[in-house]
Amino acid sequence: MKEDNLKDFVDAEVPPRSSIDRRQFFKILGGGIIIFFSAGDPAESQEGRRSPRRRQESAADFNAFLKVGEDGRVTCFTGKIEMGQGIITSLAQMLAEELDVPLRSVDMVMGDTDLCPWDVGTFGSRSTKYFGPPLREAAAQARAVLLELAAEQLQLPADRLKVKEGVVYDPANPQKQISYARLAAGKAIEKSVEKRPPLKSPSAFTLSGKPAGRTDALDKVTGRAKFAGDIRLPGMLYARILRPPAHGATLKKVDTSAAEKVKGVQIIREEDWVALLHPAPDEAAAALTKIKVQYKLPDMQVDDQTIFSHLMKVAPPGGVVEQEGDIKEGEKLSAMTLEATYLQRYVAHAPMETHTALAEVTGKKATVWASTQTPFGAREEVAQALGISAKDVRIITPFVGGGFGGKSWNQQVVEAARLAKRTGKPVQVAWSREEEFFYDSFQPAAFVKIRSGLNEKKQAVFWDYHVYFAGDRGSQNFYDIPHHRTESHGSWWSQPGSHPFATGTWRGPGSNTNNLCQGIAHRRGGLSGGRRPLVLPAEPLERCADAPGSGSGRIRVQMVACKSSQRQGPRPGLRDLSRDLCGGHGRGGR
Repeated sequence: MKEDNLKDFVDAEVPPRSSIDRRQFFKILGGGIIIFFSAGDPAESQEGRRSPRRRQESAADFNAFLKVGEDGRVTCFTGKIEMGQGIITSLAQMLAEELDVPLRSVDMVMGDTDLCPWDVGTFGSRSTKYFGPPLREAAAQARAVLLELAAEQLQLPADRLKVKEGVVYDPANPQKQISYARLAAGKAIEKSVEKRPPLKSPSAFTLSGKPAGRTDALDKVTGRAKFAGDIRLPGMLYARILRPPAHGATLKKVDTSAAEKVKGVQIIREEDWVALLHPAPDEAAAALTKIKVQYKLPDMQVDDQTIFSHLMKVAPPGGVVEQEGDIKEGEKLSAMTLEATYLQRYVAHAPMETHTALAEVTGKKATVWASTQTPFGAREEVAQALGISAKDVRIITPFVGGGFGGKSWNQQVVEAARLAKRTGKPVQVAWSREEEFFYDSFQPAAFVKIRSGLNEKKQAVFWDYHVYFAGDRGSQNFYDIPHHRTESHGSWWSQPGSHPFATGTWRGPGSNTNNLCQGIAHRRGGLSGGRRPLVLPAEPLERCADAPGSGSGRIRVQMVACKSSQRQGPRPGLRDLSRDLCGGHGRGGR
């Protein structure tokens, strides 16, 4: 399977990364041993290939580092963020494993653009796969440095020494020992990982891959964990923003006179943008209801009944994802031809925490506490909106209450920053549930058309797969079929003339749609097709029922057309098939 391109997840050119002064970091962090390293995500390599200048920056740059402090604590600084997926614990386990320190002694500083080096974002299930291995190497490098220091202090060969829970000792004389804390005390050592140090074998692991309580669990169950909406600053205001009733609606007339009578309310208007601010969030919300407004609504050409016929009309030509053999030759070998069209409706991300940000602007400097998957992207957006340098913007990412791809865009961050600049006070923008569903970048409506042929032995001989608007991720054929072709028409990003509102990545984008359709084919079958049985449904299924336990983020698929030249056995019950439709099947998208 091909590697994902950065453009699969980021629908814009990545801005040049700000130059990072290692000495400045060292001065801020104080003494200790610091190891700089690059995570080497192929997504970031794509960015480098597009621009020679950026490639040069990347080659000499780093995007994470870890510190062994004079107090013996180990800190990892990374632009990745924690949004419930658990990397605040799993990455700490990987670090602690290679460094031979207790998990409890590891701190993770995540998503702070002033303290953490540049990172493209947290999405696509990439953190463990691409950040984890270099983190292990950095920890192994730090361990090697500490062993050298210990050998000098203990006057013993380094290869004779062992480490346990942050203490270096002589196995022949365990009383001869020294802790990492003592070794780091008074030191100011910085190193970069240039050559891969030897890593532990998985068979030697005592922390990685072992059961461990989440390091953030206690804070979360006791309410001590801070999310963007929990941050409080003196004199802060809460904002409610006047929203249009439909995408594309324009403001005709607005009367704020009644809202102006609410004590303490402040009203900001910039063209069609109207915001109400108050020291109390409920008062801001109450003032919003007093506004009288008229909008010019757009002439919508599509609705929930016509969206799929519209998409079929505007679908772009397909690009070949992969091809083998000749479909026409496969058709000649077929005793039976099966065809099906599957429809996927729009799906919201519906995170538990809505998009939230608290911004403070002082002079030409801005600090924003944001619920975001892309802190450095948010920094660029704020800088552009305020007309200041990105170096003067700090994004701090507390715990994020779920994202699933939907918090890669930072509209609420920019809104809070603009209002903070206008009012001269800290401003919080926390979207309501209604705003969350309105402005969400939905998983796009999409459809898949499949034609397949079986020979007299009921073996698949051709597979013609076309996916529209879902993207090619996970669309590659994984059956043993001699003649097959896969084409992708459009991607999951909003394209002019296609969707009536924003679309984007949604939890394993592309894979969830493509795997699901392939999985239905497998589940409905039981016929021999090589690596996996393959047959498509012989009769239409009207709609997917809600499967028990499938959760609010389920995919709903509607199959609108399906025909075959020959009946293929009894149709399974709706209850059984709905489990596969809503729960997914085939290769996982993560």
